[in-house]
Amino acid sequence: RNRNHKVTSRSHFFVAFVLRGQSQLIYEGIHTHRDDVMFKIHPVALAALCGLGSPSSLLASAAGCHPAYVPGAPYAAKQTVSVTKSTKTTTTVRCAIRTTGCNGGFKTETKTTTTKRNYECKSGMASAWCSQSGFAPGGVHGGSAWNDKGSCTGTAKIPSPTPPPTPALWNGGGCPAAFAAGTSYDAADVVSVRTSAGYTMVYQCAAEPQNQYCGSSGFEPGTSQYWEQAWTSLGSCTGTIAPTSSPVFVSLVNEGGCPSEYAAGEGYEAGDKIAKDGLVYKCKAAPLDRHCSQAGYEPGTSIGFGAYIVEHWKEAWDVVGYCSGTIAPTTSPDFVSLPNLGGCPADWASKPYEEGDLVHSLGLVFKCNAWPLSGHCGQAGYEPNTDPATPDAWKAAWTVIGYCSGTSGPTGAPTFDAANSVGACPEGWERGSNVKYEEGDMVSVTVSSVPLRMVAFVCKGWPQSGHCGQYSPLENGGTLGWTFAGSCDGSIGPTASPAFDDLAVDASGCPEEWSASKKDYEAGDLVSYSVSAAPTRKVVFKCREFPNDKYCNQAAFEPTTKYAAMAWTLEGACSGSIAPTSSPVQYANPGTCRYERCRLKDVQCAPGSAGCSCGATTPAGPNCLKEERVCVTTNVDTWKKSASYAAGDVVRIGAARFRCKTWPEELWCSNESYRPEIEKGIWRHAWIKMDDCP
Repeated sequence: RNRNHKVTSRSHFFVAFVLRGQSQLIYEGIHTHRDDVMFKIHPVALAALCGLGSPSSLLASAAGCHPAYVPGAPYAAKQTVSVTKSTKTTTTVRCAIRTTGCNGGFKTETKTTTTKRNYECKSGMASAWCSQSGFAPGGVHGGSAWNDKGSCTGTAKIPSPTPPPTPALWNGGGCPAAFAAGTSYDAADVVSVRTSAGYTMVYQCAAEPQNQYCGSSGFEPGTSQYWEQAWTSLGSCTGTIAPTSSPVFVSLVNEGGCPSEYAAGEGYEAGDKIAKDGLVYKCKAAPLDRHCSQAGYEPGTSIGFGAYIVEHWKEAWDVVGYCSGTIAPTTSPDFVSLPNLGGCPADWASKPYEEGDLVHSLGLVFKCNAWPLSGHCGQAGYEPNTDPATPDAWKAAWTVIGYCSGTSGPTGAPTFDAANSVGACPEGWERGSNVKYEEGDMVSVTVSSVPLRMVAFVCKGWPQSGHCGQYSPLENGGTLGWTFAGSCDGSIGPTASPAFDDLAVDASGCPEEWSASKKDYEAGDLVSYSVSAAPTRKVVFKCREFPNDKYCNQAAFEPTTKYAAMAWTLEGACSGSIAPTSSPVQYANPGTCRYERCRLKDVQCAPGSAGCSCGATTPAGPNCLKEERVCVTTNVDTWKKSASYAAGDVVRIGAARFRCKTWPEELWCSNESYRPEIEKGIWRHAWIKMDDCP
């Protein structure tokens, strides 16, 4: 163009190059009135100019596009998808004045560019996010789940996947029943699951307590995230297991005709039999028989669902046989199995009764049960055989022992014959607190003044002894704390000082003296206590069993004091001292005392193998793990505060060996409070004493 030639309008021109014998348009020029030339370089031609190859070879280098990503669809590790994105770019360009959109020689142009990119689902734990729409490829959080594999064009050629090899057959023959979600599976139950690869796998339910998850959502064998916590893969299967024959009652007794059907609300007793679905059930013995009539204990039923099904009826009923038809009706009830007790005792009344007391109701004689059930005998609602509001409650307090007719003769006044006399009368009863009297204390009460007659009572053992100071032996409530001992006459002389000659003497010496500052006394611990300084006299006390042993560490229960009997028992006298326990002998051969220390560890496994975290189609790698029990032989060392102990671990004190208990006691083995010791202590809750090291 001649620069001196004035251009009054826009004109186009093109520059072409001949490359490798081909004419390629690489410049397109626009000439304006400002004598400027704008050039647009075509990228295809530029690539050829720069030696990047022909257009066909350039386009062929782009990967094909995989199937489009679908939000929420299930995706697995290494699976590839494509995403189409449209990008709008806005640029300002020169323009001819007075043309559409032109403002001062410039206008804004918007261009939409559409691109496609492939993304691959990451391996490992991150693959769990690939199916979540919040982690869509190319999105804000997509990088956490997907790897960007670059741009793509056309359609990718996806080779047909090679079907994974079928795992080895399990040793149980055909395929067991298919897994059913919500079923209550027992430990060692086996199920089958059809896989997407076309074969069927067999899985076994874990041992207790893990078996409770076998039917739960999230633990479906082979497919759910946590299935390995509840199931174990046993291998593949084909066909079906031959069905078993119809159930037979080879282990049950033929009861003949069926008894009456179970009826809700019926008052069943121990030994009663009912029929249901051809089986005979027998009500269990007391006290479980009280459940036989309760709702929720109907024989052969269950409550709950899935892994939470429970069968309470087994607590009340036993299956004793099978039956058919009906039992011929029995005759009217009679008393052939009950003894005739003659005249009837008094009718039941709402008053205190003691063990063995007799009452009468509807021609039957009832006997008050032993303590503590005897506490119900006089309560409302426990009247024998007559309270419709609580028809079976009386059975907890009373027992039918016979039948009667007429009335019993009136009971005579108490007989104070010498054979039942306790001798001189102890001190008279006085009202006081719940600790005024202790077990074995004896008191006297006057039953008549002319002639003077007195009887003696003995305070019952703890906790009934707490009533001895609250209720006189002859008033209502007196039987809660006192037991009749016999008649008495006169008074008891003052008690002499304790005669230590009557106490058994422990010749091995006196144990450690009781101390108020010592707070770790346990049941069975022995202490000595000085009762006189000149001459020196000591007695031995033993800490009571649970729950009374809790008082042994409280100063208010110091031996020989008012409340001591609640914590300590007098064992005898002692003299001298017990030789101190020798220190643990230093073990001379620590290298010869060894044991197998076992732990559960994650080890690398072959994909698709039993228990492996990777399926058969997953490439082998460090993420393919399974849990195995690994054992190593190691020295038996002394207990260390920094160590972490588990069930089966062994430590020593000198040559004495101790083994950590199983779960849940193993949780205490690493706690310093439960550190093993030669002397007895709470360490026994966590450790077991073994034999000595060789």
